[in-house]
Amino acid sequence: MQHLNTLWQAVNAASTVAELARQSQTFHFGVVKPVTLYVQAEGAEVRVKRWHMPQIQVTVQLQAAFGWRVATDQDDAGVYIVAKRRPVVGGLARGTFHVSVPHDTYLILKLADGRVILDDVSGTLHVPPLAINGMVELKRG
Repeated sequence: MQHLNTLWQAVNAASTVAELARQSQTFHFGVVKPVTLYVQAEGAEVRVKRWHMPQIQVTVQLQAAFGWRVATDQDDAGVYIVAKRRPVVGGLARGTFHVSVPHDTYLILKLADGRVILDDVSGTLHVPPLAINGMVELKRG
């Protein structure tokens, strides 16, 4: 029984440390249509959902939050969110961005090692070829 109690305490301590390392924050931006949303992130998942509300809502969930720097801004043209991982400790950091935008919002997603999930979206998606050292590699047959 003593061994089981010790094991249970270790599990509780590990989950407490994990909770301390996670952070969640929600940003609300009132917008006048049409608007552009620019998200730049690395090592992150971006989930985009369209809705009828005249605002952009972004919920940022960060794992190893100490490894992130997040900045937001808004002007007449749009809303800007930049999330960068800090050197050294940021290599462990992962993040998820839950984004809700009006239907007529133009999206610009600049991602490095990222993932995009689109819900309730209609339109054309343009994904450029992989760039190596700022140059696009073209393979000819």
